[in-house]
Amino acid sequence: MVVLATSLAFVVLGSLQNGVTVWQRLGDLPGYLSDTLLHLRLGGEVPRFQQSLTQVVLDGLPVDVALLVGGMVLGVAIGLATGVASGARRRSAVDRALSVGSALGMSAPVYWYGFVVLTLFAPQSGEFVQIPFLSWYGGYVPFSQDPLRWLQSLWVPWLVLAAPLAAMCHRMTRAAVAEALDEDFIRTARAKGVAEKRVLRRHALRAALPPVVGLVSVNVALMVTNVILIEPAFRLPGFFRMADIGQFRGEQSHVPSLEVVQALILEAALLISVTMFLVDLLRARIDPRAGART
Repeated sequence: MVVLATSLAFVVLGSLQNGVTVWQRLGDLPGYLSDTLLHLRLGGEVPRFQQSLTQVVLDGLPVDVALLVGGMVLGVAIGLATGVASGARRRSAVDRALSVGSALGMSAPVYWYGFVVLTLFAPQSGEFVQIPFLSWYGGYVPFSQDPLRWLQSLWVPWLVLAAPLAAMCHRMTRAAVAEALDEDFIRTARAKGVAEKRVLRRHALRAALPPVVGLVSVNVALMVTNVILIEPAFRLPGFFRMADIGQFRGEQSHVPSLEVVQALILEAALLISVTMFLVDLLRARIDPRAGART
């Protein structure tokens, strides 16, 4: 997938330049793939950062990974917790309220949530949360320098990124838990006197995990796209902030935008491939039937 996405970006986007044909780009493709994938040489420099494009990608990659992983973990955790609560209390007030929340989570684009959250939490525009530990710190600080500040700078973007995934996981978990609670093995466990919390945690939730993990796997690309959308909004120093065309506005940049776009596509394809592979491994671990099919 990484090789295919990188090759298509190089050939198709490069052939849009004046005086460049598809055949010329195909002839240059082997050398480009060797430099890009084997030697990690993307070429060119970014004058704004006074660094090579390769170094800008490597410096921003940890932020991109932290944002993606944190949003996915938080989204799955929220979706599982609310889904179990709804599935165990079907047609109750809690179930209806959580269903409305999940509908809102899927009905609005992620950048709209980012706008709303920035209005409420951003410094000098509300500071909605006044608890020191929970207050959002707008400036990014690396984990190695200050773990607490690092957490404070990412928890709000994590919530925004997690909202759509949490809504989808909620609906999937609710349906799976509701179906599992009607099975004979659940009735048998209850008849043996097993506590209801243990029934939900050890039996119903375990039955709901495989479809939820499968749902996460097919939505990895959507999560990476959402990272690209919200990272510039929160001014996080990941490489995906380069997707904001304002980064080059008014600058005499010596790096063609084509090279930046190719680097963005390369990183996105790499993150999608690795994340899907890891999620599929987790799914095979949780559900042996999926591992046998794989």
